[in-house]
Amino acid sequence: MVIFFVLGLLGFAAHGLVDGREGFVLASIISGVFFACFLILFAIYWIGYLLKGHAIWQAERQAGSEGPSAGQQPED
Repeated sequence: MVIFFVLGLLGFAAHGLVDGREGFVLASIISGVFFACFLILFAIYWIGYLLKGHAIWQAERQAGSEGPSAGQQPED
């Protein structure tokens, strides 16, 4: 994810270094593709992070409402 972000920045910086219309268009397309890849990976990361947090919350809630699980002996 970080690599695509850096490559997108480098592609954006290449806008100023290119001469002619073709180079500018090519640099724009390349930087746009890299930033799109970054945004997709960033969204996947955060969806996974939120789903993990939800699973932890759900497990804690379920454990709290049921008490000790069946088959376990209470500690003395």
